[in-house]
Amino acid sequence: TGLTTTKVNAIFFIIKYDSRFDKIIEDYSQLELPVFKYVSKVIVMISHWDQSKSPERDYREILGAFEEDCPKVSNIIFMSEQCSNSQVADLMYSCLSNMEAEELVITEEEFHLNFNTYEMRNAIKASFQQYQNRAKNIETEYSALIGAVASERSLESDEILHMCIIQFREEIENLLKEFEEKHGGTMQDLDCYTFYIKMQQENIKLCNEFADKVAPLMSYNLLDNADPRNLIKRCPNCQLIWYKTEGCDGTTSCGNNGFSNYFDLSSRPFFRYILVRINGKLTWQKNEKPKRTPVKIAQTDAKRVGCGVSFVWGQQPKIEEEKILELFKVKTIEEARELIRNAKFSKTRAEYESRIDRSFHT
Repeated sequence: TGLTTTKVNAIFFIIKYDSRFDKIIEDYSQLELPVFKYVSKVIVMISHWDQSKSPERDYREILGAFEEDCPKVSNIIFMSEQCSNSQVADLMYSCLSNMEAEELVITEEEFHLNFNTYEMRNAIKASFQQYQNRAKNIETEYSALIGAVASERSLESDEILHMCIIQFREEIENLLKEFEEKHGGTMQDLDCYTFYIKMQQENIKLCNEFADKVAPLMSYNLLDNADPRNLIKRCPNCQLIWYKTEGCDGTTSCGNNGFSNYFDLSSRPFFRYILVRINGKLTWQKNEKPKRTPVKIAQTDAKRVGCGVSFVWGQQPKIEEEKILELFKVKTIEEARELIRNAKFSKTRAEYESRIDRSFHT
């Protein structure tokens, strides 16, 4: 009632400093409940500032936390016992002197609505924390797995490690999908996508860091465009072998087909091994499933080659090295690499590309 009996210029929130900045934001959110409509009048006062061990860094990070989670808050005062009363008074006056006196109207319905909003935001925060914990557990699992694969140093190690990168990304992305399915509607209602954006950024970071961790354990570089193991892949649907002359490792299609209904198909990579959890432990085992029956048989006429199925080039496992050696008519992978770099090969490839029919078929 004290807020509504007379006109007020400003509303002061006194929040104790905490090294966990999310706790400061949580305390603020609780205080904000009854005056949600009047956030522009709020002046946040962080007390016990002398407890900060890194004041300059904490100052920047706390301001950043408010800017991210509470963007409407523009007045924040940091104070401690070392501040004189006159200093604090001057800071308070400098903030409220620019604010017009206003009578606050807070109905019971608005209070309950704000409380429900607060509860929904808390539910999103709790799910975000669960996501972080689960993502960390997945990263720990996969890190242990790639260490075990690398220690065995078998002929299949490269394929299993490559598969780990793909599966790790899928599991992390599934966490994001679960979060979106659970809270997508709520985030839209609240116009609050902060946690979702954080998760997207965290996903990219986790996947890149994991791929960097796997890279030195493999016998070849997955990003090396001069390595035939990256340039020659098999369509996961019709098993037709393709050579990539240019372009990125993203989504491509098997062949140059003009039938639009082919392109809405997609196919997952088929690895000879799969990852399974046995008694809670992540491990790999032979893939006993037969290769999938092609959704569409490869075209082999003069103008159309391939089945038209879309797939991600970089996710496909390398083809058998024996097949690569046979295709290049060499005895070692290094000889194939040299052949790719060779000027004669470049000329041969250019001649081959010049004969490709690049027209669209209708």
